[in-house]
Amino acid sequence: MRPLISRLLAVSACFFIFSAAWFCLWSISLHLVTVPALAVLLFPFGLRLGLMLQCPRGYWPVLLGTEWLLIGWLSREVALAHLPLLITGSLLTLLPIMLASRFRHQRDWHSLLLQASALITAALLQSLPWLSEGKMALNVMLLTLTGGLTLAPVCLIIWHYLTSTLWLPLGPALVAQPVNWRTRHLFWYLLLFAISLWLQFGLPDDLSRFTPFCLALPIIALAWHYGWQGALIAALMNGIALIASQTWHAHPVDLLLSLLAQSLTGLLLGAGIQRLRELNQSLHKELARNRRLAERLLETEESVRREVARELHDDIGQTVTAIRTQAGILQRLPPESVSVNQSGALIEQLSLSVYDSVRRLLGRLRPRHLDDLSLEQAVRSLMREMELESGGIIGHLDWRIDESILSEGQRIMLFRVCQEGLNNIVKHANASMVTLQGWQQNARLMLVINDDGCGLPPGSANQGFGLIGMRERVTALGGTLSISCTHGTRVSVSLPLRYA
Repeated sequence: MRPLISRLLAVSACFFIFSAAWFCLWSISLHLVTVPALAVLLFPFGLRLGLMLQCPRGYWPVLLGTEWLLIGWLSREVALAHLPLLITGSLLTLLPIMLASRFRHQRDWHSLLLQASALITAALLQSLPWLSEGKMALNVMLLTLTGGLTLAPVCLIIWHYLTSTLWLPLGPALVAQPVNWRTRHLFWYLLLFAISLWLQFGLPDDLSRFTPFCLALPIIALAWHYGWQGALIAALMNGIALIASQTWHAHPVDLLLSLLAQSLTGLLLGAGIQRLRELNQSLHKELARNRRLAERLLETEESVRREVARELHDDIGQTVTAIRTQAGILQRLPPESVSVNQSGALIEQLSLSVYDSVRRLLGRLRPRHLDDLSLEQAVRSLMREMELESGGIIGHLDWRIDESILSEGQRIMLFRVCQEGLNNIVKHANASMVTLQGWQQNARLMLVINDDGCGLPPGSANQGFGLIGMRERVTALGGTLSISCTHGTRVSVSLPLRYA
């Protein structure tokens, strides 16, 4: 019961607020165009479209029904003409609004351009029923374009503020906080608004037609400092100044064209500035990510050096010490002693151990396969060295990549990804089959490692098992790495192909 009452209160509030705003805007529009039917298509049209572009679809019948009720009431009070054309046009405008509302949650500059396109389309559809009226159709299109592009951005600003602001319950702690008037911002707003008024009222009549170009300066200034919101607010201030100047300069067509030019300038400039800001933020994120990658690279390099030093000290160092000890024992023994042969065999074994350790360390520092073999042969050799078959894993390699077009960094990255992926399968997957595929698709290199094992534990797709290193290697070359565990584990790498 309570949700129903809340719904009724919301609908009633929407009805009364929209009715009052619609009628006030119709009165202002009537002062500008003097024809009651055409006044409906100026600011009331823009208010209804602006609200429908922002609010949920559940409120659309309320807005549309309220507008029809007001049009019907006006048709009796002031003999409003062309009632069927107004109703038909309002129905036609629903199509672009419905399409635009499906992509409402886009980025800011996308939303601005999308809503501008929807408003232009709605204005064209609104003027279609008026084609039978001859030249009046052009006036209708100009009125609807001007009203829509003037008021719909204002609705977007208000809606963006209401939905992006954190609203706290009004309590003693909140009331006691001082109000931040942002005096500097308010001062700039008033100054630019005064400049707009002066450009309208202070210029001679022979220069008044150039005021729209001068009015673009506040839009540029506010857009540069405050983004798309500043551009739209400046366009709104210029629009108020233009309407106020109608008392001194009676050029209704010029007024509509000026309002339309101001609104288009605010929308397009706001979208452009917002696009630059988003690109700048994306650039900062990429720079931060590159810094993290560089730090990770330094940490990895230092970790490898530390491990190599530890192995040289603990493994090879101890083995060399043992060789020296056995050699000293061998020198003190008589030549015919049996221990000579035993010490000689032990020295040989220790020497082979040193050789194997050195080979293992060199392999970790630089894949020796890539110096002597092609990438396909190196991957095949890697699969043999992993002893897949001895572990009960059947391996299959399908390699269709032209190695001649690969850079050295790409060769090493592909080899390391294969190495880490196969190592994870041998250690953790408990798989019976692994398939490794590499091919070229359009301008990208594709690499897929697929196994039928137990998959990855929950939460390990983004960390652990060496996957961080794999992802960072791929990302550093502009590629993407994705992991799915639907049936076993599937590691997919997509890398942009850069011809050498």
